[in-house]
Amino acid sequence: MENDFYYIELFEIYKGLLTENQRETFYAHYFLDLSLAEIAEQQDSTRQSVYDAIKKVKAKLNEYEKLLKIKSTETEIVSIADGISDEKVKKRLKSAVGK
Repeated sequence: MENDFYYIELFEIYKGLLTENQRETFYAHYFLDLSLAEIAEQQDSTRQSVYDAIKKVKAKLNEYEKLLKIKSTETEIVSIADGISDEKVKKRLKSAVGK
């Protein structure tokens, strides 16, 4: 479940870099909680092809994060913000990264 949340966060950051079909497939599975079979039926496809598509999206998300490091930078900024005692500064840092 924790791993799923990580991929959802990556998806929110990098979804614009995915194809429309990749976005729809990932969204249906992780946000709408549809099974692979349900998605396959909607897409007139097979369960295996949906599984492969989701696996490919996860690999792409990992690749984008490895190259661009947006999520890790965001996490680092939040961590720094948590260590700041000035509440105004802390809130501004966190709002800058959407947390």
